[in-house]
Amino acid sequence: MHSDSEDVFDEDVFDEDVFEENHNPGNSSDEDDEPAGPPVATDLYEVLGVKEDATQDEIKSAYRKLALKHHPDKVPADQKDEAHTKFQQIAFAYAILSDERRRRRFDRTGSTASAVAGDEDFDWAEFYRDLYSNLVDTDAIEKIKKEYQGSAEEEKDLLEAFDCHRGDMDRVYESVMLSNVLDDDERFHAIIDRAIAEGKVESYKKYTDEPAKKRQTRIKRAQQEAKEAEELAKELEEKKKPKTEVKEKATATKKKTKTKTTSDLGDLAALIKQRQANRMESLMDKWQTEAQTLEKDGSKPKKRKTLFEEPREEAFAATAARHTSKKKKKSKA
Repeated sequence: MHSDSEDVFDEDVFDEDVFEENHNPGNSSDEDDEPAGPPVATDLYEVLGVKEDATQDEIKSAYRKLALKHHPDKVPADQKDEAHTKFQQIAFAYAILSDERRRRRFDRTGSTASAVAGDEDFDWAEFYRDLYSNLVDTDAIEKIKKEYQGSAEEEKDLLEAFDCHRGDMDRVYESVMLSNVLDDDERFHAIIDRAIAEGKVESYKKYTDEPAKKRQTRIKRAQQEAKEAEELAKELEEKKKPKTEVKEKATATKKKTKTKTTSDLGDLAALIKQRQANRMESLMDKWQTEAQTLEKDGSKPKKRKTLFEEPREEAFAATAARHTSKKKKKSKA
């Protein structure tokens, strides 16, 4: 297997021709058979940052963390192309290593082309739809958040982002996964100040001389995101109510306040899943049409740059922002 991290994954893995070649029904389903095309070799374990004897739970956990960390909507505009490619690498690595049969083939050959040979009956669209949806699973995000925040890994990511962006805290918050200005500002500054004092990072002027107005703008933006997230949760709550319950809204408000505080994280995730599902269904229809065209006349559809579209980061940012807003309101009461 390749160890060079710069070449761990070929962008053409998600090219239309490569995908069709690796999933051609004409290929043998025998595990020992190789697909006709040239194999795409890559170290998928390195992509996910796990050992070759990693358990399925470890692989799943690594995938979720990396998918959150490298989500294209979590990085500055000038890094989105790189993050987009990285996100694809992560999803494809998980697609192979999370399946015992594909993983066994990959372990034997070191080739992703071999790993997916004989999968003509596998519903790849459904698989990626599940990945797409599960990225906003509230329980999964909260579990990762508890493990990640306050850990050595988070501190390392924070200081790397701080160094990379030369002390620009706006971009630091864009880079560190599950970070929230309202929750983490004081804690992040303490970590950074300590690292500067210990000589671990440079004392950048963008940090030490940051205008108070710039910091306040960042906080106001986070508060606005929290407000928008609350509105999304309310929108879903109204949609879920039967018509008879809507009439009783005024009298039921006080009773529902406590329940809503504990459940609206899930409500928001459900709303975003619903919106994502609509986008994904449209994408699935397009793929199905292309597949039917291939079956009828053997022609190839136009190339598409990627195999699937990743979900928006709105779930992660909005969930954290709104959750913070709720805690602050409760503390004032």
